[in-house]
Amino acid sequence: MMGGQVALRLSTFLFNVLVVRQLGDESFGQYSVVLAWTGLFSVLGDLGITQYFMREVARDPERSEELFWDVAALRFIFAIVASVTTIAGAVIWGYPTEIVIGVALFTGTYFLQAILAPLTSILAGNQRLDIVSVITVIGQIVFIVAGTVVLFADGGLIALIAVSFVNIPLMIGMTLWAMRRYNMRPSKMKLRVHSWWALTKWGLPFALIQLTLTFNFRFDTLALEYFQSFEVVGWYNAAYNFTRALLTFSSAIIVALPLTMAREHARNPEAVRPWYYRSVKFMAFVGLPLAIGGMLLSDQIVNAVYGEAYSPSAVALAILIWDAPLLMYTALSGNLTTAIKREHGAMRIYLAVALFNVVMNLLLQPLFGIIAAALITVASDAVGALLFYTLFRREFGPGLSFHHFSRLGLSAAVMGVGIMSMRGLPLVANVALGGILYLVLVVVTRALTADEQRMLIGLIQRKLGRFLPARLRAKETASMP
Repeated sequence: MMGGQVALRLSTFLFNVLVVRQLGDESFGQYSVVLAWTGLFSVLGDLGITQYFMREVARDPERSEELFWDVAALRFIFAIVASVTTIAGAVIWGYPTEIVIGVALFTGTYFLQAILAPLTSILAGNQRLDIVSVITVIGQIVFIVAGTVVLFADGGLIALIAVSFVNIPLMIGMTLWAMRRYNMRPSKMKLRVHSWWALTKWGLPFALIQLTLTFNFRFDTLALEYFQSFEVVGWYNAAYNFTRALLTFSSAIIVALPLTMAREHARNPEAVRPWYYRSVKFMAFVGLPLAIGGMLLSDQIVNAVYGEAYSPSAVALAILIWDAPLLMYTALSGNLTTAIKREHGAMRIYLAVALFNVVMNLLLQPLFGIIAAALITVASDAVGALLFYTLFRREFGPGLSFHHFSRLGLSAAVMGVGIMSMRGLPLVANVALGGILYLVLVVVTRALTADEQRMLIGLIQRKLGRFLPARLRAKETASMP
């Protein structure tokens, strides 16, 4: 899963850089608005039933035969409603014709996802995230190749959106092949229409979570478009996309762990507790240096990645980079509540965060623009992190070892001082030396426990061992305790 996520995030990030550079700030701003608008209404095409289905399959794989066809049928019906609502909303809102056409075209993917999402849920629920990762990466590569051809052929906004219809049918075919290969095919088509209302009701908590998450991720872009220009939207989303790309190393845990814990929680609820503590520690270990280093080097990063035309993005990136560790924690927490059947608690938290996000954006964006959007994004996830921490402290009790967290913070802060002193060096050299300094400080301050250090060293040895000759690899394995 980690390998798939690294490949997926890295390829997506590089393609986003190409999109930003080729489209220019105004067209990229329009592209971001299309994605934000369709993402906002895409919740209507699911209403949470796919996430409910995945959770149930993870707890009991036999449930896939009972629920699959009803979930797929409902999603297709919801896709019709979502498409009509999305297009009509864009027209009523008064978007330019090109954006309305882009929105209308993109809603076609709602129907393809109505087929793909339930199929993928069966694989994921059966713990075959390795297969899901391979299929997702292949689909993304196909999308990137087709999108690159379109961009270099000056295809423009509409042609780039049309590329979405290339990879999803391929992913559906590969998923069907994998399910047939590993004998996970659902039973013959059988609809139980009388159960559709119950399915919809069970999915509603997840739907509200999806809706509030979408507001948190998309509303800032839509508000910026209303109060500012498309160029400002492009600058903001360039910084925002870079921040999201930094979640590569935590995204595998965020996706995979809750699916495993759903099954473990059904057997032994106490098994979830230590994994929650260790996962949060891992995210702090990764997220703190990313936030501090990214903030201090934001101007150099923007110029190196996007070019000087996007230099106004540097201030937004310096703020948004702090959303990385917060988003790691809130994303894991939201998925974990699903695993332990506390989705109603997550729903209330996300509703509170969405309300805070919307109100603050409407109040402050007219006055402070892109700076307000960035600060509110970070503040929203900080509120969510605090509320999730309170929820899990009630659920699991204390145990996060804040004295170790303070040592991680100290190590990251000293690393920041080192980065500032090396600003004259090339960006890559500064990042590499800062990372080495951070790891040394983590060891010296004993920010990780002895068990955590052994796990980290063992992981590095196993991964690096793949590049060693077989004889050396055997010696290394024999010498390990």
